[in-house]
Amino acid sequence: MLILQLLYFLTIGWWFGGLAAILGYLLCSTIIGLPFGVVLLNRLPTFVFLREPGEEVYSDHTHPSEELPLLLRIVWFFVIGWTLGMAALVVGYALVLTVIFLPFGLWVLNRVPKMLTLSMHYG
Repeated sequence: MLILQLLYFLTIGWWFGGLAAILGYLLCSTIIGLPFGVVLLNRLPTFVFLREPGEEVYSDHTHPSEELPLLLRIVWFFVIGWTLGMAALVVGYALVLTVIFLPFGLWVLNRVPKMLTLSMHYG
């Protein structure tokens, strides 16, 4: 399976993942598209490297069981999350493209929705 994933990444995943990331981020810029954008960003490692949903490259197991209040999440998104999410997306995608840092890049991409909206659910 690893050979197939590597072949996919080298032929399709690197550019398809970039398009999915841009589309996901654009969807997150609208109120109506925000949930769809978060879902798309949640699936980014699958688009880039055919990684199975929920399959962790590195796991930190520090997820709180409860969501934060919606008002706090909305303020976070507009004040900090928008910029932090874009920075994480750029850094994560750059790391994935280096191949050497691919696992760390996937780890960063897995956390983009949390950085964007403080969502406790991803994968």
